Amino acid sequence: MKGRSAKLIYSPIAMVLFALLVRIAWTLITRSYHFGSLWDLFEMANLARSLATGHGFSDPYVVATGPSALTGPIYPWIVSLIFRVFGVFSDTSGFVIVAFNSIFSALTCWTIYRIVQRLFNETVAAWSGWVWAVWPFAIHWSVDWVWETSLSTFLLSLLFLRTVEMEEDNRPRSWVVFALLWGLVGLTNTSLLSWLPFSGCWLVYQLHRRGKRFVAPVLLSAAVFWIALTPWLVRNYFAFGKFVFLRDNFGNELRAGNNPESEGWKIDHYDSGRDAVLLDLYKKVGEPAINAKMADDAKAWIAEHPQRFLVLCVHRFILFWTGSLFIGTAAGLGTQLKNLLFALSSLLGIAGLVLAVRKRVHAVFLFAALIVFYPLTYYISVPELRYRHAIEPQLLILAAFLLCSLAARFLPQRQAVDEAVLSA
Repeated sequence: MKGRSAKLIYSPIAMVLFALLVRIAWTLITRSYHFGSLWDLFEMANLARSLATGHGFSDPYVVATGPSALTGPIYPWIVSLIFRVFGVFSDTSGFVIVAFNSIFSALTCWTIYRIVQRLFNETVAAWSGWVWAVWPFAIHWSVDWVWETSLSTFLLSLLFLRTVEMEEDNRPRSWVVFALLWGLVGLTNTSLLSWLPFSGCWLVYQLHRRGKRFVAPVLLSAAVFWIALTPWLVRNYFAFGKFVFLRDNFGNELRAGNNPESEGWKIDHYDSGRDAVLLDLYKKVGEPAINAKMADDAKAWIAEHPQRFLVLCVHRFILFWTGSLFIGTAAGLGTQLKNLLFALSSLLGIAGLVLAVRKRVHAVFLFAALIVFYPLTYYISVPELRYRHAIEPQLLILAAFLLCSLAARFLPQRQAVDEAVLSA
């Protein structure tokens, strides 16, 4: 019986199934699969509705604004298929979407376990996987939000796993799969491409230090990556009459976060999809033009207020890692606890990164590059709690490593962390 319990604790399959059960149960309890009014829906759902009703990839803000490249096409296309089968904005569609999100959120337990098993040890792997299974933010973003958040998080963790597994692999097939995964990520959540150069360069370095050829695999992988992106780039060119790279809404985000009213978070009055005057202009001039205007307005304001911009960047840094600007006294107890857990997980994850650097954990560069470079875009534009979720598995892994290391040091009765496994 004891052996069976141990096997269950260290089973990634058990983690995935339990995580999925928790998410589906919470969906049924909260009835989160019900769609609200059209104005309460998210851009992803609106794009999916447009696709499902034969209007193409357009109209992310309910009203007719024309062709869109507000986000990558993968997730809206998947949701549109669900709408076609189960009905646009129906409760059944809502449940299927939530179940889809929950499956990938649960599968992240497996990628987390495999990453930790390879780089740390079984104890840290078990803690990391099980904590993710019940992690409140992982549950929330999978069942309460019609967005690609859970899918993107899984894909990035899968790419992290593939990267550490490929350090000695220069086979063309492996690099083709690697490129296709990155292409899928680029068409799902373009922001994650900020980690691509670091992932690729780390692999090149690992092959170089082993004396293995890397030029041909890298060139092949680059070609496959751009081939994967090309259909969407061609679509954007014909839809807008000019080159648009994957997404075109950065100008809007930059302006929504940099304006006379900003304190660091998004100001709806400067969001072209939520302000009535800007939305009317949006309809008249189209998406590329409105985003270009917003970008110009933001750059002009930043040039006129450089010191204020720097202050806002600091505010956004705090918001990204803590979820608040220390204004919890005005918030309810639930919000204060949420922000405290959010900030604590950031602190533990970053402290775990410092410990991993000190212990020279293998592949610590990959963790560091992701944590340092991924958020940079949000420091200058707009941070939201869900933006950090993409790197939450890596933060959780580092936090688990830190806590397990402390437990092994200060609690002699606990099994010590295997230093040999931790060494590079």
